[in-house]
Amino acid sequence: MSPRSRLGEHPWLEPYAMPTAAPGGGSAAAVAGALGCALLAMTARVGARKAGAERAEALGRVAAEADALRAEFLVREAADADAYERMVAAARAARAATGDELAARAAEAAVVDAIQVPLGTAELASRGLALAAELAGRGLVRTASDQLTAVYLLLAALEGGLATVAVNLARLDDPGVRDGLAARRAELAEARRVGRDAAALLEALLR
Repeated sequence: MSPRSRLGEHPWLEPYAMPTAAPGGGSAAAVAGALGCALLAMTARVGARKAGAERAEALGRVAAEADALRAEFLVREAADADAYERMVAAARAARAATGDELAARAAEAAVVDAIQVPLGTAELASRGLALAAELAGRGLVRTASDQLTAVYLLLAALEGGLATVAVNLARLDDPGVRDGLAARRAELAEARRVGRDAAALLEALLR
């Protein structure tokens, strides 16, 4: 069966269009990252077909790493929606039990979890962009447009993860925890440069 035979069959997209908060941007960011990594794996495999043994081995490694990242991204699609729903439930329980220290701590912990998941998505995107930059440097002109698409999908995953983190940081009461997570977010934002540099390199190949 042709791999194209099921294109257009995406029932999993429907939940994203429903009037519910989850799945939302954090989950969509993970899907974008998975698509980006799938394209990286494809382009690496296409490039390996007519390459010498050493080059083919290096491209095979890139493809395998992209496959592993794709699998991790897909885990985070559901994890992000689950973390959001737990955070909302914990906040509701804390409001209903005003003055209950345990409920308040549970609500705060749920917020941290809802930050850690998209933070992890941003970390995966950072790793994916580094892989995309490595692949872009190999001068695979035939698949340059596919690689460029992968870079932009991974940048979307990065930005979506960082945006979700920012929204949930505002819900944290503990300034120490908040500052630590915000610092990690700022570190990951540096991956934008890697993505932009890779995109510029690929755009040059398309001229």
